[in-house]
Amino acid sequence: MHTGAWVAWVSMVMVIALATQNPFYLGVLLLSIALVAVVAPKTGTGLAGLRALSLIGGGLLVVSLGIAVVNGSYGDHILFTIPGPGLPGWLGGLRIGGPVSAEGLVAALTRGMAILSIFLAFATFSAAVSPQRVLRTAPAALFHAGLVVTVGLTLLPSTIEDLRRIREIQALRGARTGARQVAALVVPAVISGLERSMRLAEAMEARGYAATARPPQTSRLLGVLSAPLILAAAWGWFYFEDFRVLAAAAGLLGVAALVYWLWSAASSSTTTRLYREAVRPGDRAGIAGSIVVALLAAGSSTTGLLDLGYNPFAGLPWPTFDLGGALVALSALWPVINLGLLPAGSQESAVAEAPARTEVLSP
Repeated sequence: MHTGAWVAWVSMVMVIALATQNPFYLGVLLLSIALVAVVAPKTGTGLAGLRALSLIGGGLLVVSLGIAVVNGSYGDHILFTIPGPGLPGWLGGLRIGGPVSAEGLVAALTRGMAILSIFLAFATFSAAVSPQRVLRTAPAALFHAGLVVTVGLTLLPSTIEDLRRIREIQALRGARTGARQVAALVVPAVISGLERSMRLAEAMEARGYAATARPPQTSRLLGVLSAPLILAAAWGWFYFEDFRVLAAAAGLLGVAALVYWLWSAASSSTTTRLYREAVRPGDRAGIAGSIVVALLAAGSSTTGLLDLGYNPFAGLPWPTFDLGGALVALSALWPVINLGLLPAGSQESAVAEAPARTEVLSP
């Protein structure tokens, strides 16, 4: 499956998870992501990253529930009470202990499920798509930023691989294992990571990376101004109804400045691609569908077309479950269908060929 299709799927899942407060829909979304994670092809180091990010997401879910218990919560259905000291009111209502309600636990569970969905989606993406493929898909204007992101994506799998290798070496030498031996694992892993970073920096310097001509000063100035213009437009649109026309104008100017900077930066460098991924019809359909579903989910609270919200503090009602919300959550399954339509062996060849291809920049 094309890298752009994976990016569209991850973005769609993130929008759905952030726009949904219904635990039923989030449960369907989690099951859909888990099925995609099982079916998707995985690289060697990506499998370790998938396990690590899944454990981190599950840990954050437990932490969310623990915070709700420790801090107490408001609601009508009190389950139990935790004794704690009284805190002054100038702390903004912060408290330790107190009554724990079912409403607070449901709200914490909903937040944790949304966070777990995002972590699991990114873990599936990092396991199925090698960093080299992500770098090849980056536009020419964002090549160096994509290179930084690519190096960052390899950090967690490489660290996990170093820890596993060091642990095996110490076990062969008869060293003890346990909590006291953590320093003996961490210190060699950190040193190995620093040495790998130095080798990578020297190799990139020798190959002339970042040796392209800088964009003109005007385009760089417009690129810097685009962010405050867009932020000012969002601020004025949401908080000052009388100035929405000016906010819209500022937003258009910010987008135009950003587009001009991207065009100028892309035209200042020439990128030679030795390999270009084929975009299949299923990938195009998945990208288009992901954009539509993400827009529907993002605008569900304003348009009223979908009811993805749920407020447990309104008497702890039973969450609704209708066909529209279920289809939005089930839309995360489209990579399963797309991967099932691929010819036999194409998934493995895409994973195997990814590290062998490179990309050359000519100044």
